[in-house]
Amino acid sequence: MKNKLFILLLSVFPFTQNFAQDYSFEDFIGTWNGYISSNSFGGYNDPMTMIIEEDGFYTETSGHLMPTIYPNTQQSEFDETTNRYHWWYLQTVYAGQYTYQHIFYEVVYFQNDTLEMHYNFWDDPEPHPEAGTIFLVRETAVGIDDLPAPVNNPLRKLLKAYDLTGREVDPETSGAILIYQYDDGTREKRYNNNPYRNSGIR
Repeated sequence: MKNKLFILLLSVFPFTQNFAQDYSFEDFIGTWNGYISSNSFGGYNDPMTMIIEEDGFYTETSGHLMPTIYPNTQQSEFDETTNRYHWWYLQTVYAGQYTYQHIFYEVVYFQNDTLEMHYNFWDDPEPHPEAGTIFLVRETAVGIDDLPAPVNNPLRKLLKAYDLTGREVDPETSGAILIYQYDDGTREKRYNNNPYRNSGIR
């Protein structure tokens, strides 16, 4: 029995270690462009520009995370223990009682200033992308460097290309910052000055 318990603990421990992330709230500060979408309650897919400031105050253009009655009450933070980003704002004031609206999205991808989060209010073992997905790219991530489009790698296949608002575009679009999504789950963000060749998605 002790051996079985020891093996069980060994199998659980690596999982909990892998859950820890190497980023903190400071990594989210800045201006982000992309979209917020949901398949619930009729669904939506709206463009979003979000600005997160150093004190946690934020603004965003879609309106889905913004107060409707009490402006400038919005705050945000990143919870490193649950890997979720938390937004909240004052929703109602009644009989001296303050009620806040809380929104939680779990970070599922954060690399090369490209961020994807899925709705996870209750800190469930798995988030719920069908209830809400936020896809953002940091506005200042690509500077004036004239980076070429990525060369097609035979070990991975290009699936889609997106612009900074999250709209799918032709991977051969030139003169724009594009996000390339591959079949191995990775993404690349580049300023595309040259048409993308041999993408394999035509």
